[in-house]
Amino acid sequence: MKRLIYLTMSALAMVGSGMLTGCSADKYEMVSEGVRPDASLIDVTVTVDQETNRYTLHLNTPGVYPYWSVNTGNSVKTSSQNDFSGVIPDAGTYPVEVRIGNYNGLSEGSKIYEIVIENSLAGDVFKGFDYHSEFNMWKKATITFGSTWFADGGWAELASQPTVEVSNERIALHTPSGMGGDQWQGQVHILTDIAVSSAETYDFSCFLNAPADSKVTIKVHKEGDDETFFTASQQAFKANGSAYYFSGLQGFDGTLKLALDFAGNPDMDFEITNIVFKKHSDDDGTVLPPAVEFDDSRNLFTGFTAEKVSTWFADSSWSDGAIAQPTIDLNPDGYSFTMPAGVGSDQWQGQVHLWTNIPTSSANSYDFCVTFTSTEDHPGITIKLQKGDSLGEDTSDDEVSYCLDRVEVKANVPYTYYFEDISGIDIEKLQVCCDFAGGVAGSDITVSNLHLQVHQ
Repeated sequence: MKRLIYLTMSALAMVGSGMLTGCSADKYEMVSEGVRPDASLIDVTVTVDQETNRYTLHLNTPGVYPYWSVNTGNSVKTSSQNDFSGVIPDAGTYPVEVRIGNYNGLSEGSKIYEIVIENSLAGDVFKGFDYHSEFNMWKKATITFGSTWFADGGWAELASQPTVEVSNERIALHTPSGMGGDQWQGQVHILTDIAVSSAETYDFSCFLNAPADSKVTIKVHKEGDDETFFTASQQAFKANGSAYYFSGLQGFDGTLKLALDFAGNPDMDFEITNIVFKKHSDDDGTVLPPAVEFDDSRNLFTGFTAEKVSTWFADSSWSDGAIAQPTIDLNPDGYSFTMPAGVGSDQWQGQVHLWTNIPTSSANSYDFCVTFTSTEDHPGITIKLQKGDSLGEDTSDDEVSYCLDRVEVKANVPYTYYFEDISGIDIEKLQVCCDFAGGVAGSDITVSNLHLQVHQ
């Protein structure tokens, strides 16, 4: 992986540091502003992998280097590395300002290119608490770089330590190739002025992005006291971005410090964003993901049989005859349909019943999840996982259920509902009952990722 070089100095300073090449050790040319490169020569190719939302910026102009300014929405990323790459999770068009440079400095003018991200990354990718919330203390704090300590496998400190870019919005670096693999052989220390109290409990999250799966230590602790911390363990992160968080942990009296350890991940680009630290009592509206792992090999819905499917959509006067009932298109993962016109907005005026051959037992407890997607905003989809032994002939089945909740779904943003470790019920035929009352006529609705497993 090529190293990213983040510009933190002027073009002339880069020359002095030896960043630009082409002059022998005993021959130097005088800088001349009159021969800085012409911005009209800028020719750039922007490529985007629409599956992963990873973009790459390549300068085709020979004999010069690029200076990229990429506006990703939350921050502006700058680099002078050709084939500069990154991941943007949200769909949209993002401007890139490009200047070019040579020995004499950067071009006076620039050109603007665009990174077009067609789709947001899957909506069930949890990014952490809300960075932009008024409760996020990290966003408003003074955040400064403290130090690094990268060592080789023999615990000898590396002569060349990596450059770390630090701001409230992001922490970025490229790890050295010679670093060791033992925990604490790749340390980065970030200082803050955030006051923490032992009388409060706190939430924290961060989103770590790297091109490959990695394990990084996240230590959120008291400045000046390595033994007082919220967490200090290695965390697993997925390629192209995943989040770590804790919630409701007891505070301490002191100032917050963040220590990161990248040991075991040599020669890799890392970017940490969406850092949030807040009081647990301050609700920013974030829905936390399940603590359990949903294991596909244990999914009781795998290969399930739909023994019966029915609908009951009615208008605001509770007349089902006034509504053209939708066609339910079943698939191995769930079902989909198009919302009919005229459906009322009261709960239970848009019902879909799916009876299955899946049994459950009171001897077990269960984890469950399901994902809802709508092409239009939906004010409230009801999910009821219940007894269905009589296939709808005995209404007493409706009184026995695992859950009965209503969730708001935003247009084209998948919403994953879940529960975990719920006591089991003796059921022969599990029914998935959903209500879509209040949906927009013509919107396409998908129920997917049906997953039920015995809790372990």
